[in-house]
Amino acid sequence: MSVSEIREHLLCDGILKNYTTWTWHGELLDLPSAYGVSKDVDFSMDDRLEDMIRDVRAGSFANVVIENMSNDAETPLYPGSTKFTRLSAVLRLINFKAMNGWTDKSFTELLQLMKDMLPEGNTLPNRNYEAKKILCSMGMEYKKIHSYPNDCILYRYEYEDLRRCPKCGLSRYKVKVCQNDEIDEFTNEGPPAKVVWYLPIIPRLKRLFANIDDIKNLRWHADNRNCDGLLRHPANSLQWKKIDKEFPKFGKE
Repeated sequence: MSVSEIREHLLCDGILKNYTTWTWHGELLDLPSAYGVSKDVDFSMDDRLEDMIRDVRAGSFANVVIENMSNDAETPLYPGSTKFTRLSAVLRLINFKAMNGWTDKSFTELLQLMKDMLPEGNTLPNRNYEAKKILCSMGMEYKKIHSYPNDCILYRYEYEDLRRCPKCGLSRYKVKVCQNDEIDEFTNEGPPAKVVWYLPIIPRLKRLFANIDDIKNLRWHADNRNCDGLLRHPANSLQWKKIDKEFPKFGKE
């Protein structure tokens, strides 16, 4: 990039504070410091699989997908395995992938290697795509919204059909480089320049209320809050009482 572009990025966005190990500038990767992974983290989840499947089943999910997950939770990773099932092994590996920042390509290569190392007849998936399919029922509903790289606007509502930013005039899509090294700034198709992943509020609330333990915390203000006139919680403050008075339904919900 040019010096002016780099200066603009530094002034507008600053330097990443968590970029303490310069992996893109020659330093070796130090996973605990680069990703904040604690060696004391316990990835054991064998005793929570039934709870997880029950919570997923409580939501409005396809019965066929839930049954597949239940079958994977009972299928041994390989003949004679008593410690890992197909589901628990995939969950453990996906956790490591997320915590250590592995790419999809590296994760696929790891799955292929592990599948060759395990005994014949093992049920471990050999691709990242297949591993994600096993966990697809736990995925949260989301919406992809096109955005301008500098966050001028979101291409939704009145801007949904626009091809260019109404404020700065740049393309909604990634700029193409032609064969003669010229930049096509007027492209109207192709991958968007930036995408925002939005999690709608209703599916999020459904997922929260699917767990009986979370329900108690979510309804604490309405069911268990001690309203004796003393300041025991921020909800007992004057500001909250004013909100509760003006919006009574908000206070109760």
